[in-house]
Amino acid sequence: METKRNLKYFTSKGINPVLVAGLIIVALGLILMIVPQTRPFGLVIALVGVGVAVFASGTKSGESEIDNQIEGVIKDIPEQAMIKHEVYERHFNPIIKPVFLKGFDYRAEGVMCKKCPDYKYRTSEYNAAQLYFSREKIVVYGKHFSIVDDSEAVNYEICGAANYEDIKEARIEESTFTLADGRTVPVHSFVLETKTGEKLVDFSVEYGADVDKAAADINHAVEKMTIKAMEKAADKAAKREALRRGEVLKYE
Repeated sequence: METKRNLKYFTSKGINPVLVAGLIIVALGLILMIVPQTRPFGLVIALVGVGVAVFASGTKSGESEIDNQIEGVIKDIPEQAMIKHEVYERHFNPIIKPVFLKGFDYRAEGVMCKKCPDYKYRTSEYNAAQLYFSREKIVVYGKHFSIVDDSEAVNYEICGAANYEDIKEARIEESTFTLADGRTVPVHSFVLETKTGEKLVDFSVEYGADVDKAAADINHAVEKMTIKAMEKAADKAAKREALRRGEVLKYE
């Protein structure tokens, strides 16, 4: 992770003066190249200006570079989740597909946010998690990481598991993030909570119809699998009771 260059992306403001200087030097060189007598000198000046401009533009990351760095971190999470929880395709519950959640973190303390030229809001921290669904439980594995700070305090794993009958609900929570200039950005967080109040997932995500569908699918699966677990438990209890009665009759 290019943390230093990424930090400059969030902290730099306005026009880069070094880049402007480089472009001015290039323009001066091009003007000198118009006159035959100064053309060689103008070429040298233009090349120097190009070098200055390239150096200035390379001192901080761009949007595509940041996105590529993030992709490099999250692309292996689905495989890592399988290994972490020892849950593989043969264990998957057929009634629900795996869910992958991701998004910039707007809720971390001290997080930096910037509105980018592509009209997206990017922050200095990111979350991603893979949810797998076996026939007995839901497992979660993911990462919270900073793109400007490589310390362990802000780079950690998200890991958890719970049986379907212990899940309370999956839901989307709405809030806002206030920028330095007072403008607000809508934030949507995905929450997967157990009946004891533990939150297996609780972070801001890239919101869309797929996120709403993921929450609905999870709640549907929880309902179906909880009923199935209750029926299974009742069947076991009935068999135990029948066995107990048989033992009683045997000794009467």
